Amino acid sequence: METIKTKAYGEIQVDPASQITFKREILGFEGLTKYYLIEMGDLPNFYWLQSAEEPELAFVVVNPRLFVENYKLVMDEIDWGLLEISENDEVIDLAIVNIPENIHNMTMNLLGPIVINATKRIAIQGISMNNAYGTKVPLFTKELSPTNT
Repeated sequence: METIKTKAYGEIQVDPASQITFKREILGFEGLTKYYLIEMGDLPNFYWLQSAEEPELAFVVVNPRLFVENYKLVMDEIDWGLLEISENDEVIDLAIVNIPENIHNMTMNLLGPIVINATKRIAIQGISMNNAYGTKVPLFTKELSPTNT
């Protein structure tokens, strides 16, 4: 185990083997390639994508399928190729969440998904080819609002 500094929890212990290396960095954060996916204990289905290189950099991410019915990730062959996916590799795709002052207005970016080859611990911020989605897709419909769950 090793200790890293995090934005949300201060210093925590992580397994170095769980580190994720981005082969294509997150847009606007070039040069930062090492991250950990950390569960938010108080919010099920929400995670921190915490930079291992910059303690103040962490993104809230979610599985978009929990919020968008029939969500389909479509990327070009170049993006898929960067992930070095083999037949039995586990692939996870996540959406970065924008949290405004009013949490009921949270949105997620479905055009720039975070796609992780969990088996090989490599990732990219992909470019979605599915134009049915945008960069500010509401996380909660009225039925899914935190006050109604």
